[in-house]
Amino acid sequence: MTIDARFAWAAACAALLASPATVLASDAASIRAEGPDGTVLAERSANVPTGGTTTLVDPISGQTTIVPNNRGTSFLVRAAEAAGVSIGFRVYNFGTPSALITRIGPVSSPLDWSWSWKLKVNHRETSVGSDDVVIRPGDTILWMPSVYGVPDSELDVVAPIVPRAVGEAFSIRVDRYNDNAVRTAGSAVTVTYAGQTVTTGSDGTATLTSVSGWSDVVASARHPGGIGNIRDSARACGFAPGRPEECGMDPLAVRLPDVAPSASITSSVGLVRASIIVGGRAISIEVPMPVRGRGPVAISPDDIRDESLTPRERRDAAGRLASSLAADLNARAANGDRSLALPSGVSWQAAWLSGSPYVAPLRPGESLMGIRTGGPRNTAAIQRRVRGLTAHLERCGIDGTATAVRRHGYAMTTLSPARVRTELVGCITGRDG
Repeated sequence: MTIDARFAWAAACAALLASPATVLASDAASIRAEGPDGTVLAERSANVPTGGTTTLVDPISGQTTIVPNNRGTSFLVRAAEAAGVSIGFRVYNFGTPSALITRIGPVSSPLDWSWSWKLKVNHRETSVGSDDVVIRPGDTILWMPSVYGVPDSELDVVAPIVPRAVGEAFSIRVDRYNDNAVRTAGSAVTVTYAGQTVTTGSDGTATLTSVSGWSDVVASARHPGGIGNIRDSARACGFAPGRPEECGMDPLAVRLPDVAPSASITSSVGLVRASIIVGGRAISIEVPMPVRGRGPVAISPDDIRDESLTPRERRDAAGRLASSLAADLNARAANGDRSLALPSGVSWQAAWLSGSPYVAPLRPGESLMGIRTGGPRNTAAIQRRVRGLTAHLERCGIDGTATAVRRHGYAMTTLSPARVRTELVGCITGRDG
């Protein structure tokens, strides 16, 4: 496959889509690009190719370079093409040909080299050219302006995973990463959300008030090189009391608390122990850490063996424990635990399935309908499950989508939008709810 910048981008688009050499992996990496004055490539997930190459042709000199599809340059070109964003580049030969990104969307690096595009992977500046940077599933990729010799930083907004009721206060955190991926508190950062503007404190946190529907939480700070702003954004959602479907959430799953305030989480090798207080009594349970290739983590109400608790209390306790565990796993991933890292837009969430809360990697607006280890036999079973649910959706006249996905080594069935789950279950079982 060849991309020649002298031709119309539509021709390149056709060539990309027609390439028979590319085999897409089941996992994805996230990518975004920030210009001096705004986002030029909104954050998106893209499958990491396991084969194939892209040939880049310099629009002026005609010099060519061939880049594997899982490298930084090719990954940007393909992800941008899928988003309808064009890329500009030059090819230089310093012993071997190498591409240099000069434009992303409408923003070009200046001819005087006062700044240039920089690639960061997992918050770390790359030490080689983007043609040689290997992209792996789960990576977080950022292209941003950089001024030679001026240290800069990357912002990362951490917002609540579970939507909040309208009018409820919630906290966000802004982290600042240097080029060596060292995280510090993002203090004195301007944060905007739904008409609100606040400044983070010395600990990098700020408090906002939830509004109806989905809105961006945007953090912004001046670039130390004087070339605009450094920014990042996350999504937050608010819903009217009793109407979690306004945020696309499963009405049952949203009843699980984001964090059980009284929970205590400790861990040992391969295990995590969660403890809560129920009716003045300490309830604890020990479960394995989520590990790729092993079974999913679930907390059955039957595993809570305190005979003084009613079945409802055991169920509520299991939900609180699962929610607390999910929040703890997200915090560990945010603090750099690569074994728990998930693709962009995916987080650990507690979700009810067959009477037990599972801790599963889900996107906002997804409902969990099945989860197994990701072996070939289980993958086939999940695909059969999707076909069955799709048939039920059509029979019941419900506008929803069942999907087979692979995340963190699990084979999963998801349903979206999540709010249709109750309607679908009612139709299948012949009852409401």
